[in-house]
Amino acid sequence: MFFTRFFNKQIDFLLLTCHIAAIHKGSFITKGDHIRMNLLLLTEEDRCGNVFEVTERRAEHIRTVLRASCGDTIKCGMLNGKIGNGILLELERNRAKIQCDSFDLEPPPKNNIIPIISLPRPQSFKKTLHFIASAGIAKAFFVGSAKVEKSYWKSSAMQPENILEEIKLGLEQGVDTIEPELIFYPELHTFFEKEESFLQSCQTKIIAHPEPGAPLCPHALSSETPVLLAIGPEGGYTTREVEVFRNHGFNCVSLGRNILRVEFALSVLCGKLCP
Repeated sequence: MFFTRFFNKQIDFLLLTCHIAAIHKGSFITKGDHIRMNLLLLTEEDRCGNVFEVTERRAEHIRTVLRASCGDTIKCGMLNGKIGNGILLELERNRAKIQCDSFDLEPPPKNNIIPIISLPRPQSFKKTLHFIASAGIAKAFFVGSAKVEKSYWKSSAMQPENILEEIKLGLEQGVDTIEPELIFYPELHTFFEKEESFLQSCQTKIIAHPEPGAPLCPHALSSETPVLLAIGPEGGYTTREVEVFRNHGFNCVSLGRNILRVEFALSVLCGKLCP
């Protein structure tokens, strides 16, 4: 189920990319050993018995990118369900039929990092959603802050159907089927008020903020409770906002001198923090 609630160094990145590819790699289509991809994500709306019909983007990907043929085996996953293998029955322009008799494989486990992200500009927001879904993040908060433009909250990227489409693309990339829970707070103070109990239950709380003297981000954290990771806008948090995070138990860490976009900062931080 799709949850939304509204309230008033380059090396690390490359290593993370390799790490995620190794974790989530899987055969999307089996045809000898030379055509491989990730996952065909299906929904109940695609189903007619044990046959699923997909159209437009998914069908064209099978036809033009994978160059599949009838009889090929395709790795499929039910949205918010399990994973199985299907047989391609029919394929034509913008339409494909796949038979999948069972979905009996569990999706990969989620990690315990929960980002708290100041809403970035729309294009960065879409890339951030894609990463969240593909990297196995189960829950994420998007919040307002002093340097977040009010117009970002009204962009078309914030429409539920557009959010869901980006999430689906990320799940297909990460060979996952379970949508992350996304919670939105346009006002930062409302986030702290509404989530006070949750914040108190978490032992490890980090804010990525390049203040002088902040230690570098730790590696491979092991925590029995969720790891909360706050990432500010590209212009950074204000001094007052950093102090509010500190008052709620967050510790500042640094990624060095370079200022990264939100989606890149998130990927680098997750690469460092994941065990």
